[in-house]
Amino acid sequence: LLHVRRPVKTKNRKTKLPTARPVVLPASAAAVLFALLLSSPPPFSSLRDGRPSSALVSSFSIPEGRSLRRRASSSSVLLGMSSPPASAAASAAGPSPSGSPSFEDVYSQLSRDGKVPPEHSAATAAAAAAIGIPLLAGVVLPLTVAYQTYAAVRRVLGTPAPTEEEGERRAEPLVVRGIVPMSARRYDVVLLGATGVTGRLAAKYLASTYGTDGKKIRWAVAGRSRSKLEKVLEDAGAAEGGKVDVIVADVNDRSSLHALVKDTRAVASTAGPFAKYGSNVVEFCAKYGTNYADITGEVDWSRSMIHRFSADAERTGSKIVSFCGHDSVPWDLTVHKLAQYLRRECGDDELVECTCVNEIQGAVSGGTIETAFLAMSEEKATYDKDPWMRRAGGAASDRRTKMRNAALLSPLSSASDRFAGQWEGPFVMAAVNGDVVRRSNAIASPEGSGRASSVAYREGVANVDLKTAFVNFFGLVFGVVAAFNPLTGALLRKVLPKPGEGPSEEQMDAGYLRVSGYGVGSKGNKVESVFYFPNDPGYRDTARMLVESALALSLQPDDLPAKGGGFFTPATGMGDVLLDRLTKTGAMFAVRAVE
Repeated sequence: LLHVRRPVKTKNRKTKLPTARPVVLPASAAAVLFALLLSSPPPFSSLRDGRPSSALVSSFSIPEGRSLRRRASSSSVLLGMSSPPASAAASAAGPSPSGSPSFEDVYSQLSRDGKVPPEHSAATAAAAAAIGIPLLAGVVLPLTVAYQTYAAVRRVLGTPAPTEEEGERRAEPLVVRGIVPMSARRYDVVLLGATGVTGRLAAKYLASTYGTDGKKIRWAVAGRSRSKLEKVLEDAGAAEGGKVDVIVADVNDRSSLHALVKDTRAVASTAGPFAKYGSNVVEFCAKYGTNYADITGEVDWSRSMIHRFSADAERTGSKIVSFCGHDSVPWDLTVHKLAQYLRRECGDDELVECTCVNEIQGAVSGGTIETAFLAMSEEKATYDKDPWMRRAGGAASDRRTKMRNAALLSPLSSASDRFAGQWEGPFVMAAVNGDVVRRSNAIASPEGSGRASSVAYREGVANVDLKTAFVNFFGLVFGVVAAFNPLTGALLRKVLPKPGEGPSEEQMDAGYLRVSGYGVGSKGNKVESVFYFPNDPGYRDTARMLVESALALSLQPDDLPAKGGGFFTPATGMGDVLLDRLTKTGAMFAVRAVE
């Protein structure tokens, strides 16, 4: 149901690996699966006793008898928390004597932070097999197959999918009311959608990190209801004596959006689903020369925005950067740093293969679920040329990315006991992350990016053992199948969180993300990285990633890799600037060569 697989061979592989090509199912729809797994721990796997559960796939195999050894300090890049969060306070003894965290420090930070990786019991696995599989095979799957067949016949016999030009004609023309020079704009960032789950977290982060008196940054919140926005500021501690303005704007009322975008250097939007609420905002930002960042995971919508407004953004200098949260900053920056390290430290080598293995625990909100269901119901626009592969100026990129994401369960191979007993399974957002990496590879500068003209990308999630892997995998499949017919889909919507509902503070405290990256160069050099986020990655740390992305665009334009306007990814738009801001506010990152 999820992938088409075929064996492939490459010169760096000792064994065959499957190529996974997503078909039929929208990648963003997979978000509904987070709450469907069969026991209370969230449906992610991690590591045990601080040992990284991620592993090297066979493309990153190391000959027997050799170990992963760190080169001299000059060959490693280590970035750590300059102001650690409270969860890291107990790790005062962690950093190396030089003051920077070692690679091993980053790996072991999870256990020092008291994070507990989820592990499903044998009883849960048995229940999934004895009850869940017959239910899936005998009821849910036949319903979904029947409905999807019926829907396919209707599509063939009915009205064809709309072209993007038809959607563009439906919008009212925008008349720009004068563009204010960037240096004269009042705000550094305006937070749009501040009354939602992630928006409230972003407002709280802005207030606690950058203050409300306007001395560090000047910011405002925006949304439809002034009273609700004022309550958000009160809860964030920004109401008493603060200088945080409230801007009333309705994303579906185009006349209200002039005030939203014309007087700020950047808009940071959490107002999703973005296919429903984001298009007008992107258009206004592109035409007013305002920078823009959001947390969407909606690839089809972003493709549409590139097609419609890239010329405007290039003309005005607006930098439009989507996917600035959990989808897909950690993975996009990981690939960027692996490629960069190969070029700078390994004799101008170029990245040809990259693997990311994720250790994650998180929760889901009603807004995310609503986005997923909306993506399932949308008609997909058609294009003569894929905007996703479009460079600035309109030229198509000839740089390609081969997707080889994990589709089934398999043991994680390893070069040391660090990975013993771990199992790899498909990651719910791997298709979205892979698409973002694919666009980064396509639009990155051919000179100096460290990326080959063709890059193979693989992503999966690590599970502590086989029974946990089975339960997680079964829950993923069950949820996807159940969501794609109206009967079981309606039942899901009744039991899953509603829009406006999100994870509790305790759930977010327990959350974390650690991405282990492994890269292979065209000359045979091998590098590895680790990226650690100490809070719930989908919400609390997504809020931080979004804010720091918008501030990078607003406050450090001269330092950004993106010169001029256009549509960028986190890596191509902000790159090292964003990574530096993240590691100074709570994340940890390290990259090194492997001998």
